[in-house]
Amino acid sequence: MEEHIGFVGLGVMGQKMAANLMRHQAIAITNRTPSRGAALVEMGADWCETPAAVARVSTIIFTMVSDDDALRAVLEGEGGLLHEIKPGTVVVDHSTVSPALTKDLAKKVQSRGAAWLDAPVTGGDVGAQNGTLTIMVGGEEGDFARVRPFLEQMGQRILHVGAVGQGQTLKLISNMVSAINLMAAAEGLQFGLHQNLALDDLAAVMNWGSAQSYELTKVLDRYSHNNFAPGFSVANRLKDLRLAVNLAKESGYTADLGACALPFYEAHDRQGYHDQDEASYVLRWQSAEREN
Repeated sequence: MEEHIGFVGLGVMGQKMAANLMRHQAIAITNRTPSRGAALVEMGADWCETPAAVARVSTIIFTMVSDDDALRAVLEGEGGLLHEIKPGTVVVDHSTVSPALTKDLAKKVQSRGAAWLDAPVTGGDVGAQNGTLTIMVGGEEGDFARVRPFLEQMGQRILHVGAVGQGQTLKLISNMVSAINLMAAAEGLQFGLHQNLALDDLAAVMNWGSAQSYELTKVLDRYSHNNFAPGFSVANRLKDLRLAVNLAKESGYTADLGACALPFYEAHDRQGYHDQDEASYVLRWQSAEREN
């Protein structure tokens, strides 16, 4: 069976993921802001005015949008996928959203004879650019096998982790851990600077000792270059952390550190860092000094 590929959602991650798919086959694309699809159209992508138009020409549809509201709009809003989706289609959602919404939308897609896979990703904008993402997938094994060759065009580690919703659950837990790691790295770095330690010495020891982590390396790099252009924004980090903490509450699990971290990230967001990279949390102490 020849597959026809569609992609909905062309933000920082989606543009790069769609470009990797285009290196292997033609794709149909759409986005709420059409200008974000211009470069892909120049590369040969077929532009569609709505998600419904993508559904008309696609047998596998990838979605990558910002949050629960955006995903619901893509599926159920005016011109949404559900208005034109065909039996036998597989929707593969790469967004990071709540497992509850995932399960609700999956049922609606399935009621039309189509299938749903939740397939959130980790690896950031660099992983999206290089096709080295880790992709965790929830859904039926047969649907996963059908889609896997296309996932491998965008990622290096492709895992089937269980039923619909389990991909989102694993992503939220992973992101909660990385959020806590980032905050710990930022706090330790600023503590060291406060104690008049040199940044180079902090990096030399912390990056090669038990404090080492991906998030520490990122914070050190961003801080030393004063570069907080969004790869993964504070807004996205805060959204995911809220979803994780809410999931823990709903399931009766006590996520003490996640719940403790949340108000600090909310305060950082309110201080004007909403659209900057999450690593800007390292500036929290400087912001507090300015306020005082």
